[in-house]
Amino acid sequence: MESKRMVMFVTMMIVMVMGNLMIQTEADAPPQPDPFKTCYPGCVVTCFVQKKFPSFLVCPFKCIKTCLEPPSSQMDLTNEINHNEYYCKLGCSTQHCASLSSIQNPNVDKVVDCVDSCSDKCSNKN
Repeated sequence: MESKRMVMFVTMMIVMVMGNLMIQTEADAPPQPDPFKTCYPGCVVTCFVQKKFPSFLVCPFKCIKTCLEPPSSQMDLTNEINHNEYYCKLGCSTQHCASLSSIQNPNVDKVVDCVDSCSDKCSNKN
């Protein structure tokens, strides 16, 4: 009886140590880069360079739409929420953030921060 308790105790300790190591490994993993933050700067600069007046005026709108990640195509209840959140972010971003960017000053950091704040607002609504 005593040996069974000891085996159970050792097994529990091993499980706890392994769990702790796995949690530590996940915590040490580098954070994933924000897809919008990596997409938007290149998109807006390229668009401004390639377009002529007045068509370059739509570059911030085009790049916000291009760089926001649309939800996957499967339609279920959770994706309906994702679609709502996507369109909320798209509307908020185009209304509040696109005007921060111009050909003289793309203001990439301000636009990215603005889009992040829209993401926070929209995820709180859902």
